[in-house]
Amino acid sequence: MEIGFIGLGIMGKTMALNLIKAGYNLYVNDINKDAVEELSLKGATPCQSIKDITEHCETIITMLPHGKIVEDVLFREEGLYDCGSNGMLIIDMSSISPIEAKAFADKCSEKGIRYMDAPVSGGEPKAIDGSMVMMAGGAEEDFKQALPLFDVMGGNVVHMGIVGTGSSTKLANQIMVSIHLAALSEAAIFASKSGIDLNKMHQAIGTGLAASAVMDAKIPMIVKRDFEPGGKMATNFKDLRNIKAAADGMGLPLPVTTLVEEMFRSEIANGNENKDHSYILNYYERNGNHIINDNM
Repeated sequence: MEIGFIGLGIMGKTMALNLIKAGYNLYVNDINKDAVEELSLKGATPCQSIKDITEHCETIITMLPHGKIVEDVLFREEGLYDCGSNGMLIIDMSSISPIEAKAFADKCSEKGIRYMDAPVSGGEPKAIDGSMVMMAGGAEEDFKQALPLFDVMGGNVVHMGIVGTGSSTKLANQIMVSIHLAALSEAAIFASKSGIDLNKMHQAIGTGLAASAVMDAKIPMIVKRDFEPGGKMATNFKDLRNIKAAADGMGLPLPVTTLVEEMFRSEIANGNENKDHSYILNYYERNGNHIINDNM
């Protein structure tokens, strides 16, 4: 089966590789030519343009940094809308706003192009081992068609409902992740300042009510001061802005999320956009005048 894949970043490249390993004929495109070359050496067919992909594939996955780029790939001259045909299925696995997802789907439907929003959660480690969570929005028949692909890339997939519900679920997920990252940083700097070994803290409370996947994934990174991005600060901040826009559209106050958004904004302003999102810790270290490794 021929599948198109556009967007070979940290997550997309790994997701595409899992599809290749599963035996799909993958046609790939990205502005990063090194990523395209890497995938071609694994068996993918490199495509110079979106038009090239549409000439071979009726199902196309996009995994892109934000909604503006998704919009460009969809609707620019010789983009997916221009070059796609009636019945083509676009599965957008980027993290965008539900407002954007619904608008893109409505526009695509004018040409008979089917569109799903299916953002993911889990970061690079879970993309590598194929255990990501996927939240899909779209028609039931489109979901059934896409399900074998989802099973290869993650397996943990839920059909949330109509287009837009996948993106809304991802934003709810990002509320929790972002607040957990801030809470973990706050607890970590408190514990460190109190002279507690963070590994022992993790051991003591990591199976109780305070336990979380965020703690399990990020405490080892904090202890090692390893902030190579699995999920970038800039990506998390983009999600927080999408959350704020969606909430504003519903007239819904989100006071804690708004506070955490400002923490991320501060870190972006200080040039930390390409560090792992656990580097929100730096906000606490700067304000508390305490570096965690100083007493460990």
